[in-house]
Amino acid sequence: MRIAVTALVLLFTGGQSIPNYLVNIDAPVRAAVKDKETVERILTLSKQLEQQLLAQSKRVSELRSSFLDLHADYDTTEADFNAITEKMIAAGKEGQKSILDARTAMRKLMTREEWNGVFGDD
Repeated sequence: MRIAVTALVLLFTGGQSIPNYLVNIDAPVRAAVKDKETVERILTLSKQLEQQLLAQSKRVSELRSSFLDLHADYDTTEADFNAITEKMIAAGKEGQKSILDARTAMRKLMTREEWNGVFGDD
């Protein structure tokens, strides 16, 4: 769970690197998962998540920049800040959903032992 929290923090705070949770997992998946077709399905999910997170990170950066632009504008209203804040919250929820959807899909493809082999705290 701490890895998922780190992923979310990086996404919402504009971290420059994509979280390793569910993304850079090629070697552990190939080592832990026995069925080759399942390996490929998991790695495809991982690559899709990486692309989603890159797009969402870009969106969050754009929103952060817009927020700072509003701050610099003397005529900005509370409604302006509320609107951009709502967009930032929605972007954060979208990131959470992408991560949790990918995790759920991967979990359905793996046994408990395979999951622990890939993500366990060994």
